Amino acid sequence: MRNRYTIIVMFLLAMLSFSMAISGPRGHSINGEKKSAGPPACHAGEPPLNTTCRTSGCHSDFALNSGPAILDLDLGGAESGYALGSTYTVRVSLSQSGLMRGGFQLVALTDNDISVSPGTYTLTDPLRTQRIDIDNPHAHAGCDIANKVWIEHTEEGIDDVTSGTVAWEFDWVAPLEDVGNITFYVAAVDANVDFDNTGDHVYATTRSSSWIFTSVDERIDAQQISIHPNPASDVIHISMNAGTNSAPVGQVVITDVLGKVVLRSPLESVIPISELQAGRYLCTIEVEGRTRSATFVKL
Repeated sequence: MRNRYTIIVMFLLAMLSFSMAISGPRGHSINGEKKSAGPPACHAGEPPLNTTCRTSGCHSDFALNSGPAILDLDLGGAESGYALGSTYTVRVSLSQSGLMRGGFQLVALTDNDISVSPGTYTLTDPLRTQRIDIDNPHAHAGCDIANKVWIEHTEEGIDDVTSGTVAWEFDWVAPLEDVGNITFYVAAVDANVDFDNTGDHVYATTRSSSWIFTSVDERIDAQQISIHPNPASDVIHISMNAGTNSAPVGQVVITDVLGKVVLRSPLESVIPISELQAGRYLCTIEVEGRTRSATFVKL
């Protein structure tokens, strides 16, 4: 009877080992038939840990960035600077002749405070990309999720290779106030599909973006435009305190935190906002193609 139980236990352990070999734990890339569900947080090469899937020992056969693939991070125009509240389509791509499978993880942090991911992150392809944050946690000990957001591949997002390139996109809305320089950190794996974690290359790169103080028509600058009261409940007043004798002709565009235009009107000194929902907004004054922006809070 004892031998019978021993055989049963050994059989169950063998089945468990087989299952783990096929599926693997969540957050580790398995190059076999079961696809990777994405790495845990803090694997984009960002500070303070500066960890990638290579340094964590998951794909450690080669030095970082020593493979033949090209990792590209396109900030959708934000490379030249971010405009407050503007929306940018961020694109991560991994290219190599004969590429079979690839994955990535990205995080953006302010240089002044690496505990914060500034702006708003929207998945435009939730089948192939996912996010890790305080509401969707997945991290090892020592990784502080707090106010950070990571974007990475899903199980469905690693095999869609076209002409030697696999790519992922999401939308990023810049913060509504100047938070200083923002650095985007991204790491990626070029997997060879050999049913284990060997023979894979890991890559990492960064891109930075600083706030653009959008050029303003000199007539607007001279008049020292300000918005008050702030917070406001019914109307906002656009004050033009000094400068020229006549007000410039233009328009006012108000957008929400997602970059959606919620109000557009001619440039007047009083703008009604009673129909807006409570929250934070960006007010942009446009004159002859030049703009100036300021934030306000609707009560």
